Amino acid sequence: MATIEQGNGFTPSVEAPQKRTVALELSVPEAEALRAWLLTATNDGKTALDDSMVKAATMKLGASIDLISAVVKVREELEGAGFDTADMTDEEVEALGRKISETSLHRLT
Repeated sequence: MATIEQGNGFTPSVEAPQKRTVALELSVPEAEALRAWLLTATNDGKTALDDSMVKAATMKLGASIDLISAVVKVREELEGAGFDTADMTDEEVEALGRKISETSLHRLT
């Protein structure tokens, strides 16, 4: 039986469990499926959103999916307009999209 002292790969932390985070890698279809499942009502009409912790997690998941979708759309629009985005990271595309959306151009139409 492994103990913490034997170093089984777990490093004990004095940090409270509520302050620790979990990071998952999901494909976009997996994340969308999880979000859809969380939003599905049960037989009694309740959804997972009735639980405040699940609601917060679902909102974070949704924001991540929306950001990925927005970056893909901005990249497609830029490439459709003739701009090469192959050398741009998703973060750079996101930043450029934000700068463009903050301009007053959208108010002129």
